[in-house]
Amino acid sequence: MARTIRTLAAVAGAVVALSLTACSDDGDEPQRDESGQVTESAGAADIFDVKVGDCVGDFEDENEVTDVAVVPCADEHAQEVFASAEIPDGDFPGDDALREQAQEECAAEFATFVGTPWPESELDYTWLQPTEESWSQGDRELICLVYDPAGPVTGSLEGAGR
Repeated sequence: MARTIRTLAAVAGAVVALSLTACSDDGDEPQRDESGQVTESAGAADIFDVKVGDCVGDFEDENEVTDVAVVPCADEHAQEVFASAEIPDGDFPGDDALREQAQEECAAEFATFVGTPWPESELDYTWLQPTEESWSQGDRELICLVYDPAGPVTGSLEGAGR
């Protein structure tokens, strides 16, 4: 089985980096309606099957994650995917460069999704970025996730304005 690794970084005033790994061929695809919204909990879905607007469970304190719980946003959840960006091909840019790009991309998209600029929001964001290992396997995606530091939420955070 080929392993694909991503790194999770959290932003709370300053960036705090944590490791997160994901396996590219484990997990179930979430059930979606014709508009692409998740209609049933997928159980353990592959991290690479998540899309903008998907609501996911908490990664907790795990250093390695092979899949995530994708649930309908009407159900209680920890995070919501609010943006993604492709990184241009080339040599692995390094963790610092990816972290900088993720901060720029996620912060720029935060207000569009949430309805409030990140520095003024009570919500926060985190992201998934390729590692050197996953980069060598073709991983070029940054995934931005919004969450409430106060705990799990019910309902989408899109347009929350808080």
